[in-house]
Amino acid sequence: MNGSKTSPYIELPVFQGPLDLLLHLIQQHKLDIYDIPIASIADQFIATVRLMEKMDMDVTSEFLVLAAQLLFLKSSSLLPKSKKNDEIILEEEEMKQNLIERLVAYRDYKLAAGILAEKETISGMKYFREPSEEEIMSFLKLPNPLEGIELDSIVKAFQEILVKAEQGEDIQFIQIEEVPLELMIRDILKRIILHPKGVSFKQLLRLHTRIEIIIAFLSLLELLKDGIIRSEQSGTANDFFLVPTEKAWDFIEEESV
Repeated sequence: MNGSKTSPYIELPVFQGPLDLLLHLIQQHKLDIYDIPIASIADQFIATVRLMEKMDMDVTSEFLVLAAQLLFLKSSSLLPKSKKNDEIILEEEEMKQNLIERLVAYRDYKLAAGILAEKETISGMKYFREPSEEEIMSFLKLPNPLEGIELDSIVKAFQEILVKAEQGEDIQFIQIEEVPLELMIRDILKRIILHPKGVSFKQLLRLHTRIEIIIAFLSLLELLKDGIIRSEQSGTANDFFLVPTEKAWDFIEEESV
């Protein structure tokens, strides 16, 4: 008898999209869809997506976008309210509300699809095809700004930046205590435009405090979502490049008017 051990067999459901996975986790743990514990659900979502990547399952960029949003919400939720300005609190609440609305809409459509599919089975008539999440949520279609980027790159890079900020590493750029989101978006975009071939995520988020880093991360999500910048995988571990698109110049021109 040899001492080799076989790896445990892990089977995951085939999720039709990120909302399908998130709804699965909420229902599995019997959570209130209107009061999601962001920190724990973010960890579970990210852990599942990492497992999906290891199992070579189809992980579209929509999964990574939602993972990045959950990562932002988790980081922000761990900050005391006294350290957040009104704008970041409002953005956090709006992002959570938007996520809940998408989840409820997806849950209701999926429930309706199940009822119709059951009627089809009973009647023996073929009059309904269960739509995919992409079809169901076409009117709330998620953006696709992180194509080609692995989840580990986002999570580890963001965590490394936060750790360095907490350790008081000598990092530069913005030095004010509270930064309005609109100002941060403009500042971030102007620095990205200075590097037409791309600037690294880690370099871009070299800020002083945890709250500044969180606001900057939210700014990047907004710019990616609106197609003003795009992401590219870099050759460096746990990092990626952010590149301006044609929309970046239009945005700067509009802001300067």
